[in-house]
Amino acid sequence: MSKAKTVVLYLRVSTGEQTVENQRQELLAAAERRGWRVVAEFCDEGVSGANGRDKRPGFDRLCRAIVWHQFDVVAAWSVDRLGRSLQDLVAFLGELRSSR
Repeated sequence: MSKAKTVVLYLRVSTGEQTVENQRQELLAAAERRGWRVVAEFCDEGVSGANGRDKRPGFDRLCRAIVWHQFDVVAAWSVDRLGRSLQDLVAFLGELRSSR
């Protein structure tokens, strides 16, 4: 039997009136269906995805964890949670790829 993949969750909402709870519940359910083990959550609440990494502490911690190979999979509610521009998303995916 193969070892369960480890997964981290990235959760983000843009305003203080929103909550990440719906994202968390759906991502936990998806991980459970796949038999993945959630090892960490990185969260930015009330932070726009247009902000750079320096203004998104949860995203910054996620990027630092990538370097340390602390997990197999990154799960996010949607790609726009990771970045609001194609350039930001491509840079993030490049970081993931170069760390493997």
